[in-house]
Amino acid sequence: MKKKWILGAAALLYCLGQGAPARAAEPELKFNPEETESKPADSRYGDKPLAKFGNDKTYFKLGGYGSIRFEADSASGPKDTFTFRRFVLTTDAKIASRFRIYSELEFERFRKIELEKEFTPRADGGVDVKQEIEGTNSSEIAMEQAWFELEFANYIRLRGGGVLVPIGRFNINHDDNVWNLPRRSLVDRGVPVLPTTSAWDELGFGLNGDIELGEKSKLDYQIYVVNGVTLDAQFEEKIETRPGDTNKVEFEAVLDINTGTFSQDVKDAKAVTGRIAFSPVLGHEIGLSGYWGRYTPGFVIDRKLTVFGFDWLSTFGNFDIEAQYVLTHFDGLQDVMADLGGKVFNSEVEAEIEDNPGIELETKFEPGALASTKHGYWVELRYHFRPQWLTQSWFGRHFSDPQLIPIVRWEQAFLRGLITDATVTNGVLTTFTTTNRRVDRVTAGLAFRLNPLAVFQLAYEYTQTNKGQSLASVTNYLPSPDDKNHAFLFGTAFGF
Repeated sequence: MKKKWILGAAALLYCLGQGAPARAAEPELKFNPEETESKPADSRYGDKPLAKFGNDKTYFKLGGYGSIRFEADSASGPKDTFTFRRFVLTTDAKIASRFRIYSELEFERFRKIELEKEFTPRADGGVDVKQEIEGTNSSEIAMEQAWFELEFANYIRLRGGGVLVPIGRFNINHDDNVWNLPRRSLVDRGVPVLPTTSAWDELGFGLNGDIELGEKSKLDYQIYVVNGVTLDAQFEEKIETRPGDTNKVEFEAVLDINTGTFSQDVKDAKAVTGRIAFSPVLGHEIGLSGYWGRYTPGFVIDRKLTVFGFDWLSTFGNFDIEAQYVLTHFDGLQDVMADLGGKVFNSEVEAEIEDNPGIELETKFEPGALASTKHGYWVELRYHFRPQWLTQSWFGRHFSDPQLIPIVRWEQAFLRGLITDATVTNGVLTTFTTTNRRVDRVTAGLAFRLNPLAVFQLAYEYTQTNKGQSLASVTNYLPSPDDKNHAFLFGTAFGF
């Protein structure tokens, strides 16, 4: 009996070792942190390695990036501060050999949000309802990208969803850990010259592809039809009584340009945008980009927004030179102000004026950074040092390709026809004043790049605007009445 038991156990172990009877092979899910295939990234540092589950035809990848910064400014107004600039989570799923789904969720200066609801019954049979919302200041959660892509060939892919508008190199390669300075450029973020700050995304459909032009040359293109950016107005009503004179109803309207909706388009019109980039040889690329479409909502007169961009990157050994120029033109801003003010008057006149003929209706606009024409550029020079004392040191040996990278960036932004005051009285535009402004900034920095995914950044900035004018009126990051500012920044950025 004992011998039979031993033989039976041995047979069972043999069967377990051999496995189940043969059957059709199924895709095997694997975890391979060494994988480097991922979403497109800046070619200077290669693609971002992400955790990958799947085989060659199907996979799921999780990644992201983040950045933290310390800033000390000389101008009055800004305070020395640490800032958790952003933390971004990305997913990349390939559910078939030619079908891909990508998403990017951003938490900007975000730590928490709390919602509290309380229902308390009263003695008289009623109910008291209390609701509180708490969150960290200047926080934002945003779906930055969410699209699908169907590939017919390398040179033609159909993409649809929330996509990045392909204006310039920075907007489509904006990951913090790709760049070596702790602050984004003026034209993309600080002023900005783009209609809205990067990363600028829109909802739409389009095509993209890579066209090989020989062994070393390549042409990339992207073209989309999107909902497009929209002029947004928020109105606040004030009533002013004036004894012995007419009473006044005043509307204060804050105007801004917002990215297009991911829901019902308020313009009943679409925009077209695209970029074409030519790479004659590896390490060199020249790009041209554009955007054209209506920017006014459907209840206001039809006016168009035009954006043009040029960008350039060249690498000569360890030396990089990179540049970008953007021009944005809003057609007919004065006409838009007059028409919008007239619409407010016409909508209120029946209720306010006909029944009360002694009422004066006035609409005052706070146009923010609206300007007829905005344009600007930046030029950045970098040199990649790989000194032997660093690469062979105890510290350097723990990282792949450690580098010291000195950087200099010069940038300017010009605002032509910047609206300073616009007032509509009883349906007629009575005041419309504009001015011309500029912002200059030079940055010198040193980056210590541990590997393609992580970098420590140290920088000095000098920023100035027109003499006697405030930086607060032309930038979105320096709430200062001064016309110049010195800043020291230290930051770190990482990807995974």
